[in-house]
Amino acid sequence: MAALDTYSGPWTHRQAAHLLRRACFGATPQQIADAVSQGLEATITQLFADQPLPEPPVEPQTGLSWVDGGEGYDPTRGQNYYNAVTRSWWTRLMIEQPVSIREKLTLFWSNHYATEAEIVNNAFFSFNMLSHLRENCLGNFKALTRRVTLEPAMLRYLNGNTNTVGNPNENYARELQELFTIGKGPVAGEGDYTYYTEEDVRAAARVLTGWRENRRDGTVVFLQNQHDSSNKQFSPRYGNTVIQGRFGATAGDQELDDLLTMIYAQERTSEYLIEKFYRWFVDSVIDDQVRTDVIKPLADRFRADGFEVRGVLETLLSSEWFFADNIIGAQLGSPADFLVGLMRSTTTWTTPTDPQLAHRFFLNFVAYMAGLQMSLLEPPSVAGWEAYYQQPGFDRVWITSATLPLRNGLSDALLLANRANGNRAILDSPAYVTEFSAPGDALQLIDDLNAQFFAVPFTESQRMRLAEEVLMDGGRYYEWTSIWDAYTANPTQANRLIVKTYLDRLFRYLFRLAEFQLV
Repeated sequence: MAALDTYSGPWTHRQAAHLLRRACFGATPQQIADAVSQGLEATITQLFADQPLPEPPVEPQTGLSWVDGGEGYDPTRGQNYYNAVTRSWWTRLMIEQPVSIREKLTLFWSNHYATEAEIVNNAFFSFNMLSHLRENCLGNFKALTRRVTLEPAMLRYLNGNTNTVGNPNENYARELQELFTIGKGPVAGEGDYTYYTEEDVRAAARVLTGWRENRRDGTVVFLQNQHDSSNKQFSPRYGNTVIQGRFGATAGDQELDDLLTMIYAQERTSEYLIEKFYRWFVDSVIDDQVRTDVIKPLADRFRADGFEVRGVLETLLSSEWFFADNIIGAQLGSPADFLVGLMRSTTTWTTPTDPQLAHRFFLNFVAYMAGLQMSLLEPPSVAGWEAYYQQPGFDRVWITSATLPLRNGLSDALLLANRANGNRAILDSPAYVTEFSAPGDALQLIDDLNAQFFAVPFTESQRMRLAEEVLMDGGRYYEWTSIWDAYTANPTQANRLIVKTYLDRLFRYLFRLAEFQLV
């Protein structure tokens, strides 16, 4: 059985929850149950279905548009304010989206084509780039790279707007090859990175001269007199390709197309992106077997499909390999997996109806994620977040002596009264457990919570300890039934408080388990 064959094993709550955790941060109990009922093929279809693009964010106080420089834009507020509006709006999309891969992929692309909003210093540019990544997240990798190359945010971030004939700036030309397309291989000699060389960086920089952003309207223009119209010689790593220098208004477009055609003709370019998809959606460990059984065949298909993203991701997330026991629970969840996953799994909260309160509500989660080292629109460098490239730690860098207590404090706080949620807890434990099959059965409740929130199953000893030492605080597990039945028969505030005390103790403990950090 080939690793990329469509998964044909048991399709249970465990496999469905695994798919929804990895593809869209998580899901409610009902969404997971629906996925179990409809099967793998239909769930994949749902995940990859085209969704209407969201309405852009408005200014929270006035409800007016600002992303086009309209009446909602007040330049005296500064760029940080509008970037915060974008972050709050985006976090809400992640949490409230239907079963869809779109926002998880948008986050992937924002990490792949990383820009830092503080350096871009233009909220319009940062929002527009994020929008284009979302709009094209399942489209063509080569076409998306071309578009990103000419994004005002990228031109400004990597100094493409100062790249001029006679004085080329190599920043974007370097990152285009090192981080965005073909990737940096082992050093094979001075200035030789196996797949490209310093000579290629210099030549690519000359190809890209002459592009500028229009600060007034966010468009990009090509200035012929700032473009290097001489021929560009590339190294043997690219087959000694020469890109013909051109003159005229279309010179920049033609040479950019030639540059991308050359880069995407290399087999390594498709393998590089498939590796990044693998580390994002599957596992950080890429050994010889992974390369042979998954990366190379999927990269071959990627090239054959003309670099269309949808097909290779559908294959990967439907594969026998993806549903193997050693893959389920193999990742340490990112701050987005942790926080967005908690909110998507919890059904006892509602978004504030007042736009300003809603903005503040989701902006709190933006701040929490930043505290956990994942600041939206603000990765630590052009390489993105270390968890997806820094060996040997990879995803383990998310959990530190500083971030783990913050995660614990945040999950604890979900059980406390929240003003934005009508002075109720976001996770109202007595109301939440009614979504499960038998909330009055302690052992079944433990099983249901295990399946909902954990990628790995509890052992029998864990199960009994959670039921008796944690839920019942030293009592016998079967005593829970009478406590729950007393509450449901007479749901007074006093009885509710009793039940909530037991359940909150259980939830706090569960969310602090090491296994809870796995996805």
